[in-house]
Amino acid sequence: MSQQPDLATTTTRQAVRKPVSGRTVVVLMFVLGILATAFLYTYWTLHLTPFMPLQEAIVREFPGSAPRVNGGRRKIHKKTPMILRVAIKSEVDPTSEQPAEQQAMLHLRQRVAAMTRELQPLPGIEQLEVHVYKLLKEDQIRKRAWQLQMTDDAQWQQMDETGTVSTVQKPQDAAAAEKSP
Repeated sequence: MSQQPDLATTTTRQAVRKPVSGRTVVVLMFVLGILATAFLYTYWTLHLTPFMPLQEAIVREFPGSAPRVNGGRRKIHKKTPMILRVAIKSEVDPTSEQPAEQQAMLHLRQRVAAMTRELQPLPGIEQLEVHVYKLLKEDQIRKRAWQLQMTDDAQWQQMDETGTVSTVQKPQDAAAAEKSP
């Protein structure tokens, strides 16, 4: 006969876990915070380093502009164009229809395009997007964006809020509209 242990005499051994001390939890939280900060710093440094010369050149040319430069492809697997995005704060209203302010916006875009061609932060840039904004009050902002194909004689095209190129046609004056059949 095989002997089976009596269930009454058998004690089940439960794993008794020692509680984690508060000091250990605090130290682990600090370690996690330091590692997360180091990871983010390294990622952003490696990601934005190629754009630093262009960003610094824009600051020298337009003091107080606080430029943010970023680039790459939207969807690499779909062979989308290589885009360089520049966001610039301006003292001039980018939505204004005043000729002097429109001329200032054109000058800003042309200088950014020239600096981009000169410094080449990314190899093979196909499109340049310039986003200009003016902060009015705490909750008001005026902004406008333009796109330039980086070919020799391409023209600036205005972009809408969704990032697509909008075809903006200026209204005809009344006299010209009446003459056309």
